[in-house]
Amino acid sequence: MLLEYTAMNCEMTKFSPKRSVFRYIISSVLLLVTLGLFGCAAAQTYTVQPGDSLPDIALKYDVTLSDLIAANQDRYPALAVDPENPAPGTELVIPNTGDAGIDKWFGRLAQAASPPITPAPNVPAAPNEKINAVVQLIQRGINHERATRNLPQLVFDARLAEIAQARGNDMIRRAYFSHQDPERDSVVFQDLIRAKQYRFLFAGENIAEIKNQGSLVPTGLTVYARYGASEIANQFVIGWINSAEHRENILNPHFRKTGIALGVAVDGTRIVATQIFSD
Repeated sequence: MLLEYTAMNCEMTKFSPKRSVFRYIISSVLLLVTLGLFGCAAAQTYTVQPGDSLPDIALKYDVTLSDLIAANQDRYPALAVDPENPAPGTELVIPNTGDAGIDKWFGRLAQAASPPITPAPNVPAAPNEKINAVVQLIQRGINHERATRNLPQLVFDARLAEIAQARGNDMIRRAYFSHQDPERDSVVFQDLIRAKQYRFLFAGENIAEIKNQGSLVPTGLTVYARYGASEIANQFVIGWINSAEHRENILNPHFRKTGIALGVAVDGTRIVATQIFSD
């Protein structure tokens, strides 16, 4: 079952001139000195509730999963083994991102105020914690929609995920967005499934993209930099659910397995999501 694609574009916001950036830096320094934010703040704690996972908690407090695990590794070494199922009642220390130090803080300001860059060649970024978090959130969102219709949850399939990753990376590298191969005019995901000798009776694909408009985008304003993992995942999930053809794949009772991946341009100006379904 094949679907037409949905493109979700994100408009680029205007970037302040250098003078405005300079004033922003000065006023920010004065504000930070006034509030005493260069000092160390008290550590936060969070008590794990039933149904919590470490990725969810990390997203809630805007910290990386690795930092959250590292902050609690000594007391709870099992967290690194099974971050999806922390024991309810576990008291976690939330890493303090506010005491990073003045050098690191000025480094962030310099990056945010950097001049526009020329987009890098069409090279996909390597998967990282943020990309992996988006993938997990997309699968949860899709399974939540299936649960509302009493359909079985889609199970993650590593081989389908590899195919989805190959699809996303290919669309980034060759700068196209389609189910069809622009050179061979064949259905790409079907070609990949057959090449992997993956056995199936029913299979389908949903794709979507978010990208900046224009060729020059400041580093801090790229779609990948501007939005958090949950915002990116929600755009893809809601876009697919609101599209009749994509929703048909999501709610197809024949599908039991799925693989999801993101292709992200190395300069952060384009994100392509691919979800492969099979029985």
